[in-house]
Parts: sequence; structure tokens; C-alpha cells
Amino acid sequence: MSFLGKVKKKLRNGSWYPFYNTFYEKNNLDPHMILLESRSGKALESNILSLLKELCQEPYRSFTLVLSVHRDSENEIKEKLQKNSIQGVHFVRTGSVAYYHALSRAGYLVNDTSFPGRFIKKEGQIYLNTWHGTPLKKMGRDNRPEMVTMGNVQRNLLDSDYLVFPNQFMEEKMSGAYMLDSLYRGTVLREGYPRNDIFRQPANLHLKEQVGLQGKKLLAYLPTFRGNFNALDDQGYMQTLSQNLSLWDSQLNEDEILLIKLHPFLHGLEDFSGYHHILPFPASWDTYEGLSVCDTLITDYSSVFYDYANSGKKIILFAYDRKEYESSRGMYETIDSYPFDYTEKAEEVIPFAHCSGGTPDNAFMQKYASYEDGHGAEKICRQVFLHEDCCRKYQYHGNGKKNILIYAGDLDLNGITTVLYSQLHELDLTRYNYFISFRSLYVKDHPERMERLPEGVGIYPLASEMNMDLLTMAVQLLKLKGHTGSWAEHRLHTAYRREWKKHFGSTEFACVIHYNGYEAYTTSLLEEAPCPRSIWIHNDMAREVHLKGNMNPYLLKEAYHTYDHIVPVSEDLIQPVVSEFGADRSRITAIHNCHDYQSVLERSLAPVAFNEDTLSNVSLETLQSVLDSDAPKFISIGRFSPEKGHKRLLDAFEQYWKEHPDTWLIIIGGVGNLYDETLAHTRALRASDHIILIRAVTNPMPILKRCDLFLLSSYYEGQGIVLMEAATLGIPVMACDVSGCHSFLKKYGGLLLEDSEAGLLHGMQLFAEGKVLPLHIDAECINRTSAAQVEALIAGDISSKN
Repeated sequence: MSFLGKVKKKLRNGSWYPFYNTFYEKNNLDPHMILLESRSGKALESNILSLLKELCQEPYRSFTLVLSVHRDSENEIKEKLQKNSIQGVHFVRTGSVAYYHALSRAGYLVNDTSFPGRFIKKEGQIYLNTWHGTPLKKMGRDNRPEMVTMGNVQRNLLDSDYLVFPNQFMEEKMSGAYMLDSLYRGTVLREGYPRNDIFRQPANLHLKEQVGLQGKKLLAYLPTFRGNFNALDDQGYMQTLSQNLSLWDSQLNEDEILLIKLHPFLHGLEDFSGYHHILPFPASWDTYEGLSVCDTLITDYSSVFYDYANSGKKIILFAYDRKEYESSRGMYETIDSYPFDYTEKAEEVIPFAHCSGGTPDNAFMQKYASYEDGHGAEKICRQVFLHEDCCRKYQYHGNGKKNILIYAGDLDLNGITTVLYSQLHELDLTRYNYFISFRSLYVKDHPERMERLPEGVGIYPLASEMNMDLLTMAVQLLKLKGHTGSWAEHRLHTAYRREWKKHFGSTEFACVIHYNGYEAYTTSLLEEAPCPRSIWIHNDMAREVHLKGNMNPYLLKEAYHTYDHIVPVSEDLIQPVVSEFGADRSRITAIHNCHDYQSVLERSLAPVAFNEDTLSNVSLETLQSVLDSDAPKFISIGRFSPEKGHKRLLDAFEQYWKEHPDTWLIIIGGVGNLYDETLAHTRALRASDHIILIRAVTNPMPILKRCDLFLLSSYYEGQGIVLMEAATLGIPVMACDVSGCHSFLKKYGGLLLEDSEAGLLHGMQLFAEGKVLPLHIDAECINRTSAAQVEALIAGDISSKN
């Protein structure tokens, strides 16, 4: 597809909003405009509805009220406004041009979830985020699948000037899950939820009359949505629900009605026409308005029971699938410890409704309704919009430690990720608050990559890609071709400063570390950080540019001139960055990678295993048989990528195998796009039956441990961490005499080979003659030195900043 075609596609599918940059830069704020949004414009309910009602009162007549409305919810929201006698509210369709125009003009922003990923909070805007409930299910940092997608929620919370927490429990869990206690600089309003005010006011019994339920005892059933948007799963759930409802219908008394409210995704699947005592929750009722006239709430894992407890009425927790649900989602607390009636059996639900008890006690209310007083909406509106000092306010002061941002890349199974985790393992994680950053676009489908993240480290996902416009794109393309001028440079720096503000807002970091050292977008983004910046170099970047073209030379040259510190992981990499990119030698500090040798030793004891996505030209059983044999086994580990030199290694082995036909060669690679090409080349060799290729295996250490020789055939390396892993397991190593390997093997007496196929063959022959011995390295000394250098660099940055 042509460049113009790509641009048209982005504009058509909405991934670009080029006009928003103009709105952001040019529009003046209207201090009397309030933009409100509930559930991404798909509803008008809960806290936002309650606040909107309050904002229609006399003290707020001077404000213009603008409501974000999704196209599919427009009629429903209009009806709700009419029912509540709310007038004078202006609609903007969520995601439209008018929406982004309002987003860049409104002096006040109100949301119960989050604004879109491209939203940038402007200087002077006041942002109130109420969130939408006390969390029972684990969230953010506490829920591994959410860790890779939580970025937009996290940055919205951090961007907000006011956060509403109605109880101590919610504040504790939200602060921990999104790391607010270390990062948030706004004000926490410890006030009751606006939507809960209705539970502390006289019940509106006219609601019952409106739907013909006067004189009836009402029970409300609000189950949590369990589906995953799979029709078969929904069908199974509805079948279970139908069985339960039939049972309950037979148990209910004549004066009792059970009102059921299902998740919107299940609408159209339910049919309540055959029941005598069961009806759908009236569509004309707001959820909380309706709950206020119900006598009993039946639910499971929905946080609605925390809110309903404000009514003081009976609550029944029916959790028939608790074990399954807990294992899939995780919960902060065990719900059977609450003072409510609890059961996992459908036949016990209605009998519980006919018994006394099951109401919240004082201890529960103190923890989960700490700040509720029935005046939440009024007090919050007066505080935020009238600037009256009427709320209980609190500001986090952090833990006294500086915040350090480390950009890690995609956290894939590669050398950079391995050495990052080794580095974190050696650092004193109690000295600073470390935050690992990554782009959600690259990690969102791989939550398992979070498994190795150290417990004491925070995360800061980058939730969206660049807010690009056509002129900035054109200027950037010119820059990447080496054509720039002062105006173009100014425009690009302005664009990336805007991107920094989008992602990080007013969040403060003492320094940022571009540990990955790749990615054009991230390199330019972190370049604009308003604090000391360091960029790591894990490879000979001049060779990377020439051989792979995965980084732009002009962008790297600017980065190496602009970042405060340039940190190659080997002395071998200093000269290329000076000679090829003109970097200032005084700003370069080589810091060797840490080596988590204990992890290597522990992982080597595990059984040999393939991943689900492992590709290999042999079965696991065949591999195991080879490893169990007495045959000599050579091994190389490195991505299937051009710089790893696998072709010349295979050709050298072909020559060696002719004289030593019992020998095996095993090549293990992670990411890289040359596996198929390498496999095809292998199959063309006479030695192919003695060559094993393996792509993507989480733990190669048990395989490495059982081999006799490690060969590194790369054309260039960073430091060659695999050499240290092999040495840790007592495996003799050799490598071509290239950057990244030279200084390391020279220091520790390793065998350096001529940088050629002939050199590799010669090395194999030396091994056969018994002339290649294992290295002896002091990993603990290497690690102590590396960690001390990193901490000294950070401490120096903090000192210079202060």
C-alpha cells in the first residue's frame, strides 16, 4: 500500500484525528463549559447522572452542560433526561469532531471511567473522575491480564485534579492497583458517591406505582456478566439462569416480585413471560433509583452491594461459580466473610430472603461506606465547580522516594528483556520507586510477559500511539531522510512534547531510562522528558542500521546528541557510537549487563519442555533422546535474525560433520523472521538429520546444560549475555571476534575466532582436540559493579536536577 493509501486508511478508520492537534493547540478554554461522560458515552447513569441532576440546580445556571453520547445510546439517554426533567444539556457524539472540539474547550471535565487514548489534558482544565464503583475484582497492577491494558485508565486517574473515593477500602485498592500513592499529584475527595445519596433519602414510592408494583415486596437480582462475548458461553449461562429463575419463581410468595437486571450484552436473550413472580427491571428506572425501593438485593461479585449497603437492607450473595470466577478474575476479599447471607446453592436463595439478618453491620459500614452521608453530589459540585471548601480533601505525599521511569520495549523473550530483569534483580528496589513502561500496542496480547516482573516494581503502560497530523507526518518523513530545518525541528519537538504530556501529564520522574534503546517513536518521546534522560545501547547500532534497517541513522544521531547519558553495555560499543554518530565521549558510560546466574542455575534443573507456540524440526521426544545420548552436542542461542550468522554456522557445521558424523548442532532462537529461511537452508544440507532448530522456548537452560560446546556466530553483539549463561553452566564457549564479544572473552580468557565460516570450523576442530575449556567468571562481582554504576548514574541525575 502506498503512503497516501496508508494515510487515507488511517483517516477512514478513525485511528488518526489530525484536527484534534489543532483544537488542542488553538482552542481557548471556556471556564463555564462542563463536559460529562459516562461509560464512554454509552450510558447516562450512576455518579454522572446524579452530578448532572445537581448541576441543573440554581447555583450552576451559568455553566454550559455538554454530554458525551454514543450514537447507539442517544435515544435512551434522551429519554432518561426527559424523565428526570433535565433540560438545556448539549449533546456531542462520542468520538466525533464536535466531541474533540469540546474536549479541548471545556474548562471542566467529568468522567466515571476514562477519556480516549488520544485525549490530552490542557493546562487550566479541571478534571473530576468519580470512577464507577468500589472494586471487589482485582484491577490494574493486581490483575495480570489488565496490567498490559491499564495504561489509559491509569493516566486518566493521574491526570485528574479530583478523585472521588467513598470509602477507605476503595482508596486503598485503587491507589495500589494504579500506583496513585507514588504518582498522583491531584486531590482525593473523601466523600460519598453521588449515586448513593438516594439510599439515604426517603424512598420514592411513586416509582412502584408507575410500573404497577405498589404493595409488592421487591427483590432485585443483579448478577455479574460472566460471558466473554462468545455466543456458546452466553447460551450456557442463560440456561443456568433459566433453571435458577424457575426454581425461585416457585419459592416466592404472592406478594413478592423478583426484578432482574442483566448485562446489556445479554439483552434479547432473556424471556420472562413464563414466570409469575419475576419481571425484568423496569427500563424506565435508573438502576439506583430502582434499587432504593427494593427490599432485598441478590447479587454475586458485583460491587453494587457495597453501594446498596447504604440502604441498610438485606443483601444475599449467590455465588454458585465462585471457585471458577475467583481463578479467572481474582478478588480482593472473600465475600463469604461479609455480614450478608451467602450461598452457592440456588435453592437457598429465596429461603434466605424470607429470614431475618443479612444486613450490613457497623464494621462493614465503617470500612466500605466510610464517607457516605447522603450529600455527596451537592458537596462535590460545590467543591469542584463553585470552589467552595466543603469536602474532606487529601493529597498523597508519596513515600519520600524519587520516581524512576524505565522504558523496557515489548518485554518479549529476548536478550534485552533478560538483562533488564537481571538488572532489576540486582538493584536496591527499596531506594527508588521504579516504573517499567511499555507500549500496550505491543504487549496487549501477551499478558504472560508480566509474570517475571519483580514484586517491588511499578508499571506505566503507554496506552496509545502518536496523535499524528499530516503536516507533522510530512516533516517527520523529511527528517528520517536527513532533511530538516529549524521550523521543522520546532514542529517535531512540539509534537513530541505534546505526546509526553498526553502519556505522563504532570507526573514527575527524577529521571527516565530508555533501556530498550530502539523504537523511533519512544526514542523521540523520551527525548522530550523534562528530566535527565539516559539511553542504553545493546548492539552495534551502526551495524543494525546497515544490516537490518530497524533504526533510522538521523534519529539515532539526534538522540545520541540530546540524551544526557549514553550507556553502551560493552566497551566494544563505544567507538561505533562516537565514530558513526558523532556522540560526545564525555557523556558515554559503559555499564555491563547484570547476570542473574542463580536463575540460570535454577532454570537449568527444570525438565526440557516446549511452549505451546514452539516451532521445531524435531519432536520433543527426539530432542530428549539426543540430549540423553553420549553424542557430542554443539549449541547456539540467539534470535533468528541476520546478525546472528546462523547460515555460516550451519555451513561450518556441515564441513565439521563430514569428519564427525555423530555430532549434533542445536540452534535455539526467540523472536526473528528468519526461522523458515534457516529451516530451508538446513534441509538442503547433508548434515540436516543432525541439526535441530527450535523457535520460541521459554526456558532453554535445561537444553544448554546438557550440551558440550556453545558457539556464537554473530556478526556483532551487544555483550553476548548467552556467553555468560553458558559459562555459568560450565559449558565451553567460543565466539567470532566481533564487537560485544571481543572485550568480554578477552577479559575472561575465552576463545575468539576469526570472523568467518572458516573461523567457526576451526573453533569446532579445536574443541575436538580438547583445546576449549569453560570460562570462569565472577558473576557476583560483575553484578555488584553494574548495579552500583546504574544507581550512581541515577543519583547523579537526581543531584543535578535538584
